[in-house]
Amino acid sequence: MDKQTILIVDDEKKIVELLKETISKMSNEYQVKAAYNGKEALDVLEKEKIDLVLLDIKMPVMSGVQVLTELHNKKVWLPIIILTAYNVSDIEIKFQEFGIVDYLSKPLDLVMLKSVVGQVLRNREQKDSITGMSLAAILQVLEMEQRTGVITIRMEDKNGRIFFRDGRVVDIEAGGLSVEEALGYLLDTTIENREISIEYLNHRRKEKINKSLTEILLEASRLLDEDRKDETEEVKAEEVSSEEVYKAKKEKFSKLIDTLKNDLGDALISTEIWTLEEGIPLAGFKERENLCDLFTQITVYLNEALSTSEYPELGNYYIFNLEGKSIAVTIPVGEYFWGILIDSKKTPLGFLLKVILSRLIDSFKEVIAAS
Repeated sequence: MDKQTILIVDDEKKIVELLKETISKMSNEYQVKAAYNGKEALDVLEKEKIDLVLLDIKMPVMSGVQVLTELHNKKVWLPIIILTAYNVSDIEIKFQEFGIVDYLSKPLDLVMLKSVVGQVLRNREQKDSITGMSLAAILQVLEMEQRTGVITIRMEDKNGRIFFRDGRVVDIEAGGLSVEEALGYLLDTTIENREISIEYLNHRRKEKINKSLTEILLEASRLLDEDRKDETEEVKAEEVSSEEVYKAKKEKFSKLIDTLKNDLGDALISTEIWTLEEGIPLAGFKERENLCDLFTQITVYLNEALSTSEYPELGNYYIFNLEGKSIAVTIPVGEYFWGILIDSKKTPLGFLLKVILSRLIDSFKEVIAAS
């Protein structure tokens, strides 16, 4: 395993030497580099992979603020801890734009320093590399778990980051794109060879997004659909617009829901059809908040567990027997999911399995294949 590298940036050589000695004693898995002004720091960051920066604010040649501004303009983000002789509460608000992970007051408390540095580097080392899940599904899981951190998406010619706090998306960046355009670009599943990683760091990024995750995904999906529609029209002007296809698909799903309502009557508690990519209902009846998120997360975990246990893949459906005499049924077909909550007291399980469920699955597959 490669050693994690810390860059100390401070014009006071005594402080630099003290910090180097302190950090070197923490672990033999750390290596420390030094810069004595902002310009030297940028030179190091351009040439080497740095895992954490300890940055003084007031320095000659180039200040810490100028370093942060330069990195921000270049859309470069990495964990930075500010070292300052100023009152932390006075300066913290001014630095929200840059996503600082922590602040340490001078004179430095070395016990606190070791604690903060150790925590950041452990979180970086334990970052999750995600495969097999769409970005929308990942965001929904993080929202449910109320996590804080940074998602990094590396792909093609443009990398992006999503900053989230307590499960809420607070900022998104990808080149010079707007928030909605950036998320639409990052959600585009047609882009191959993407790498997604999550670091659970307290980044303190300024909140720029005052929308729920559902609203963000809807807007991003709309923009993405528009982009795809424009591309399609350039190739074939007579092709049906994505909006019409989307509408027709929703109408067919609504008919499936109506059929289910007729079959189950008042035994049907709730049902929704959605896609893993968008994570929002395409059709439903008495929708329940977070039902899509819940069934998506369970399905992902089931698939992962079956795969790692070398069991066969998940079949046409799975059923959970819940408290209160309720049954939860999930039918995953490719990117599409159909979740159903049923009152088991009003519908015998045998009737559900032998008569209704097989017909539902066939009809669901037909609609998806035709869309």
